[in-house]
Amino acid sequence: MRKFPIILIVDDSQAFRVFFRDTLKRTVKWARIVEAKDGYEGLKMYLKYKPDVILLDLKMPKLDGFKVLEAIVRDNMNTRVVVTSAYIDDQTSINELMKIGAFSYLPKPMNRMVLMKTITDVLNSGRKVDSKKKSPRDKRTSNSFVLNQNY
Repeated sequence: MRKFPIILIVDDSQAFRVFFRDTLKRTVKWARIVEAKDGYEGLKMYLKYKPDVILLDLKMPKLDGFKVLEAIVRDNMNTRVVVTSAYIDDQTSINELMKIGAFSYLPKPMNRMVLMKTITDVLNSGRKVDSKKKSPRDKRTSNSFVLNQNY
């Protein structure tokens, strides 16, 4: 990972982009934060910046988050994508996101402290993967991700 990580926020809600950006500035003061307002713009920004972490909404115009996630994982299966959504409320859907290649899932709305901890954990997970070895992402799908409705 770079000395100064790049974090991409992809969300059609300006309010959530502001919330994410403000929280990230408090959490990772040295990070470069870039934003996209829909899935299509998000893919363009991903290709331009190759960010270390992506906060990705699922329900967006032009290109939904599932298709964006699939395209990003196809390009680089080690990209750390934290999926956010107000529309997923079952464990099966969350597990499916993890199988596609999401690094983590956060339900909206979320507590600022939960977001800060998640981003810190994701940045600290900075793993280096030998392209000939199996990705650690394969192990991650066996983890249990539980939806916490208390946010």
